[in-house]
Amino acid sequence: DAAVTPTAAQFAAFGAMFDYFNRELFGGVLPAVILNFSRHANSLGFFAPLRWEGAGQTRHEISLNPSYLKARDARAVVSTLVHEMAHLWQQERRAPGRRGYHNEEWAAKMDALGLVPSSTAAPGGARTGYRVSHYVDEGGAFARLFAAMPREFLLPWLCWEPTGADGKKKSRPASKVKYTCPGCAANAWGKPALALVCG
Repeated sequence: DAAVTPTAAQFAAFGAMFDYFNRELFGGVLPAVILNFSRHANSLGFFAPLRWEGAGQTRHEISLNPSYLKARDARAVVSTLVHEMAHLWQQERRAPGRRGYHNEEWAAKMDALGLVPSSTAAPGGARTGYRVSHYVDEGGAFARLFAAMPREFLLPWLCWEPTGADGKKKSRPASKVKYTCPGCAANAWGKPALALVCG
């Protein structure tokens, strides 16, 4: 529909995903939050408790890092949302770990959701700590529910940013480079790969 803006379409899908997994994995007990996209260094997403105020209320925030939306497959992106929802669940139980710490209660909840906590995002990683990711249990609830999720809940807009194999942002290639004559040390600037002759 031409009347639906990209912003409205993106956040409608984001909200629908949150509501679907809240209902199917958390029994609908999670409160409404501010859903956001934030470029948070070295993070696929984050949960921030009581970050927003309005209408006499405070709300938590769940953000996904847009830099990784296109670089990762849809299931991986959605699993990050559910990972952050597990932090929200723990916050609402009034039993969160230290800020940024993934404790054993959170890890046990992740197991129940079908996401296996791991500091390496693969089998064998630490289950708890400050830098803990996860991988999908192929026989678990998340994998089954993601497969059954209506496809219109997937984010329609994916941000692309150039990244290397390490996931770090690549710098833009130089449009001009400095050339120095080995004989007279004169300098000249020009496009990369020029064949210059000193006169």
